[in-house]
Amino acid sequence: MNRITQILNIKYPIVQAPMSWLTDAHLVASVADAGGLGFLAPHAGQTTNPSSNEEVLDRMRNESVRSKP
Repeated sequence: MNRITQILNIKYPIVQAPMSWLTDAHLVASVADAGGLGFLAPHAGQTTNPSSNEEVLDRMRNESVRSKP
């Protein structure tokens, strides 16, 4: 364990970058489950324009990280 893993409370010093249109909640959850730190960009993983920010938030809430709160 090094300082960055201690500060971020992660197992490995892996940080997955937020990439709009490529990153989705499933990828972020998988990275976190593997011991890294995942980031989700606004409107990430969307192939269509959402009608509202609430619609995007609802989609992202449906995919949750399984091993960390």
